[in-house]
Amino acid sequence: MRPISQVSSLLLLLALAVPAAGKFIAPQDAVTEPALKATVEKLKTIKDVKDAKPIYEEVQKAADAGSAEAQFALGFLLQSGLGVEQSNDKAKAAYQKALEKGIMAAKNNLGLLQASTGEDAKKSIGLVEDAANAGYAPAQVSMGQLYLEGMQAAGIAKDMDQARVWLERAEGAGDADAALALGQMYEQGVGVQQDQAKALSYYQKVADKGNAEGMIRLGGKLISGQGIKGDPAKGREWIEKAVAAGAAGAKTALAQIYESGTGTEKEPGIPKDLKKAYELYTQVAESGEASAYLKLGAFHEQGAGMPKDEAKAVEFYKKGAAKNVAACLHQLALFHAEGKGGLKKDDAEAFNLLYRSAMMAYVPSQIALALRYRQGTGAMQDTQAALAWLERAMQNGNADAAVLYASMLEAGEAGVRNLEVAVKIFKEAAEKGHPAAMMALGSMLEEGRGLPGDFRQALMLYLTAAKVGLKEAGERADKLKKRLTPEQLKMAEAYIASGGRDTGAAAGPAPAPVPEKTATTPAPDGTKPTTPKPGEATPPKPPVPKPKPKPR
Repeated sequence: MRPISQVSSLLLLLALAVPAAGKFIAPQDAVTEPALKATVEKLKTIKDVKDAKPIYEEVQKAADAGSAEAQFALGFLLQSGLGVEQSNDKAKAAYQKALEKGIMAAKNNLGLLQASTGEDAKKSIGLVEDAANAGYAPAQVSMGQLYLEGMQAAGIAKDMDQARVWLERAEGAGDADAALALGQMYEQGVGVQQDQAKALSYYQKVADKGNAEGMIRLGGKLISGQGIKGDPAKGREWIEKAVAAGAAGAKTALAQIYESGTGTEKEPGIPKDLKKAYELYTQVAESGEASAYLKLGAFHEQGAGMPKDEAKAVEFYKKGAAKNVAACLHQLALFHAEGKGGLKKDDAEAFNLLYRSAMMAYVPSQIALALRYRQGTGAMQDTQAALAWLERAMQNGNADAAVLYASMLEAGEAGVRNLEVAVKIFKEAAEKGHPAAMMALGSMLEEGRGLPGDFRQALMLYLTAAKVGLKEAGERADKLKKRLTPEQLKMAEAYIASGGRDTGAAAGPAPAPVPEKTATTPAPDGTKPTTPKPGEATPPKPPVPKPKPKPR
């Protein structure tokens, strides 16, 4: 979890691109010298790293003239590649010079940068902790985030209590990022008892002080009304204030409100206005936020508030793809796969686009790529590659990928069945409410395949999956009930009524299916039915395919 500072979206992206926990401090949040402050404030308006070159040159002059704060700003520009070729080594040297002149922000950034680039993590994070212990609030935020995420190399284990203590210290000193992080912890119940009212109070506090991110979060909270008394109109006002302040993400947030509307049967809320939403997304795209092209393309693809126009959708998806927006690459791949929007049907091109998107960790593309490798669509069939891409999607937290991965292991698609791992994955996904995982686990319990059989648990899983809309699970439950004896059915119903709290031994697998009676066949003359003679072939029944979860 990283709170968002009041910087441009481009600067924010660069600041957080460094693979380390902690808060990298941007120059405009630390510099106090008036002339230098005016220079670094220009970073908020740049749309491309090249636009920062004049800023870099002014900062370099100030650093050469002996300004310690300019040395710090120089380090950040070098670290981020803003207006100059990116160089971690040169950034570290600049931070070191600023640190020696007492700049606490340099101490924080140097420690985090060293830790993220393979240097002694314990020693490096020691710099951050020194600054935090000296009362420097942004470094206290860094320590809070380090404990939230953990950093094994630095000897820091995840510790929610420590994280909260550090963030509370920083928030007490007036740090907005700390307040936003605490608000998020209470909103999501991370390391603390979930408390929506407390989350709202933190967002309100920073919004009242003019923090744009606080305005967006406060507005969103008031609009959703989750755990609090909602006020959509007031929420929209706060987001409009953030828009007026030029906050990154504010127009997108406002566009989302108009795209979906906030009205319910009980509360009229803010009416849906697709035309206004489209106008706002257009403005966001024109400001340089390439992700808005996905929304504009979707409006045309779906005909939302306008005539459906797949060719126009392709135009926007191409613009986003040119800016490496993973979701736009994915959509173009789907259009090529189907030959839509004036594009030629081309499985090879679809595969290439999915690969580019998947390499950006876009989960839908990782799953789609896995399915193509599994089926040999657009590339050679490769089960191991399919499993590898599903594993990546699993690591990114996708339950559908996990269930499909487990299904392939259970079926032995890679040449060897691995029921132990399949059961483990199905159990984890079922506990999180994934219906296909419930049904798969139920099937294994019903037959005693890969784990001790238990028809009671199997029936309970089928019924639970059916309740959340998986029709096939309901059908399996009905078939299983018919196979159970009256005593077994009574036992299963009691088990389900107790919520599965029976801790006794497994009940065992379900009874084997009763062979169906052989159907009679009318005689050629239509007068007397005959039955096939023993040993006479009967048409085989087609196998029932196992469910394969579709990617979202």
